[in-house]
Amino acid sequence: TLPPPAASRVYDLTDYGRELRPVLREMALWGARSLGPPTDEDHLFEGWIANAVDCVLAPIAPSGHFEFRADGDVASLIDGVAHAGSVGKADVVISGTPQAIYYMFVERRLDDVEIEGDRTLIERLINVAPSTLESPIPA
Repeated sequence: TLPPPAASRVYDLTDYGRELRPVLREMALWGARSLGPPTDEDHLFEGWIANAVDCVLAPIAPSGHFEFRADGDVASLIDGVAHAGSVGKADVVISGTPQAIYYMFVERRLDDVEIEGDRTLIERLINVAPSTLESPIPA
C-alpha cells in the first residue's frame, strides 16, 4: 500500500513473474505486426512510447542513454531500463512519427527516423534485435 496521500494498493511482479518478460515481448511484437503501424486517425494513449520501449527494447538494449520522441511523447532508455519522459542528456535521440517508430521497433528500419548523437549506438540496438518476420499486414 502506498503512503498517503495516494494510499492505494499497487502490485509488482515477483522475480518469477518477471521471467515472462521475453514471452510478453514476443507477444507484443507479434501483435504489432498483426495490427500494423498506427494511422493518423489512431489515438495513442499517453505514455505509449515508454511502454513500447520497455517491452520491446529494454530487454535487449546495449549500455547507453537513448531518448525516443514521437508526437510529443518522450521515453528514455538508460542501460536497459525504460523511463517515461526525458531523463538527462542522452547519448542518442531518435525522433519520428508514430509510424516511423513502429517501423523501427518492428522492422528495424532507421530510414524514417531522425537520429541526433551517437548513431552507432542506435545501430547497435537495432542489430541485437531479432530479425523481422513477414507481417500479415502489407507495408
